[in-house]
Amino acid sequence: MRRKTLMLLSLVALAACGSDKQKDDVESGNPKAAVPQSPDEYRKQQAAFADSVLNTASAPAAVAKRLGKGYDVGSTRLRDTLALIAQKSDCFATARKTDPYLAGTVSFYVNISVIGSDIVGVQESKWTSAAGNIVDACLNAQAKSWKFDATFGKPADYIVQVQFK
Repeated sequence: MRRKTLMLLSLVALAACGSDKQKDDVESGNPKAAVPQSPDEYRKQQAAFADSVLNTASAPAAVAKRLGKGYDVGSTRLRDTLALIAQKSDCFATARKTDPYLAGTVSFYVNISVIGSDIVGVQESKWTSAAGNIVDACLNAQAKSWKFDATFGKPADYIVQVQFK
């Protein structure tokens, strides 16, 4: 009986000490404690995070190398055209309604044959949040109608990278 009472009192004391510690952390200015940020500070923090994600995305040449023989980096003309088409679609704007700070890099796969492209789609992507999955799905759906003729490159499989910010 004495042990049960002693254990019960010990648990109560530990519980009481735990809440005091959290209170002390906030009052002492501990940087790990939850402190509200101003909207400007939050925007700066999100912009820095977006930049870090964009900077750590694999380069198109690295993606092509990882995929193996037969893959090449697309021409500047193909990249710029694909970027313009992708950015004019509503995919990124729609996802930004879910996450206003969304940013990321998308590596597209483009197969160009003798008569032009027959497959265009997202090969891989790196986003600041899960809202990027909305962009990927939308771009894959719209890319089915994107066509590039043989003037964009010789018949091959190309990787083209586009950044969204």
